[in-house]
Amino acid sequence: MKDSLKRILKVIGHAFTAAVHERLDHVDHALDLVIDQNNRMARTQTALLQSSIHQVNVLNRLQADLSGLRRGVERIEDKSGKVTAALDRAMADVSELTEIAGGQKELLEADPSDE
Repeated sequence: MKDSLKRILKVIGHAFTAAVHERLDHVDHALDLVIDQNNRMARTQTALLQSSIHQVNVLNRLQADLSGLRRGVERIEDKSGKVTAALDRAMADVSELTEIAGGQKELLEADPSDE
């Protein structure tokens, strides 16, 4: 009877141990899945962070370029205004010289006998 009881306890112990090991295997498998999912999420988050950093850097460069272009446009507009003013003065001078030349031509063409 003692041997029978030992065998029964041994069989029950093996069955219990097998069930525990099977459950532990399932837990290990589930844990592996969670770890794999976490690793994929970490890689995705890293890629998104790197992409965001790149976008911020590109945006900063674009803003600097845009500021430079605005300053260039302001200088061009300033120089254009100065050139326009100089052209206006030159045209006024040409008109004045044309009038003077016309007056001198009249004087030269005037008949000396009229004097």
